[in-house]
Amino acid sequence: MEGTRNMGDFFISAEDLSYRLATAEPVRIFDVRRPLAIEPGSRFLPGSRWRNHVEALDWADGLPRDKLIVLNCMHGHNVSQTATALLREKGYNARALAGGVDGWIEAGLPTIGQSRLCPVDAGPGIWVTRINPKIDRVACPWLISRFIDPDAVFHFAEAEWVIDIADELSGTAFDTPGAVIEHDGEFCSFDTLLREFDLNDPVLAQLATIVRGADTNRNDLAREAAGLLSIMLGNSILGKTDHDVLRLGFPVYDALYARLKLSRNETHGWQPMAD
Repeated sequence: MEGTRNMGDFFISAEDLSYRLATAEPVRIFDVRRPLAIEPGSRFLPGSRWRNHVEALDWADGLPRDKLIVLNCMHGHNVSQTATALLREKGYNARALAGGVDGWIEAGLPTIGQSRLCPVDAGPGIWVTRINPKIDRVACPWLISRFIDPDAVFHFAEAEWVIDIADELSGTAFDTPGAVIEHDGEFCSFDTLLREFDLNDPVLAQLATIVRGADTNRNDLAREAAGLLSIMLGNSILGKTDHDVLRLGFPVYDALYARLKLSRNETHGWQPMAD
């Protein structure tokens, strides 16, 4: 991967972007590779959406100008730099990913595959699930919003109507009987999402075990499971609406992800001094 010294503020390194994603900093990522460079087995940065690089000013219209926008192409050369230059000229806080998606993969950082459920070149996806979310039904929207589709819209309905409503809205039903994204044996819908979108992030795999333990009364699977269960049940009481429960729950999963990725082995054993 290209060196990252003297990049100024036009580029962002893979390491810097990876840290920002791990700490839930507000970043929008757009894959601007030429269509011919994207094949059926192509990999993408988590949370990225594909857009045409020469139409950047059209599809960026409405995005906050102070929010960091990262553009990546194959190698970080002229394609992503063209889109970055167009956006920066109009006052957007845009930066090109140094080394592009190839450099990101070379650094061993997580990627996501393509899925029929949420094509990377599509607009905001619609997702429908059962009312009264607690653990898995908060973890799934968090995963979708953070790593699959940052513009996703979520709706809640009684269990017997979830699939019908998803069909009416041309959306995707999840975590309900008969849905494509549903429990599979001992595995939760969170696990199914990871498999469907081929999210090859070992940290998310660890988090999936915690979610599974909390959601299926298997606290023996991970030491964090019992704590997650308690916090999310408390959030389900505090939230006045289902969307309130998501609002309260997302930071919990952000914190767990950051802990697993950046301080997995850190402990806290402070003891008061003896008199």
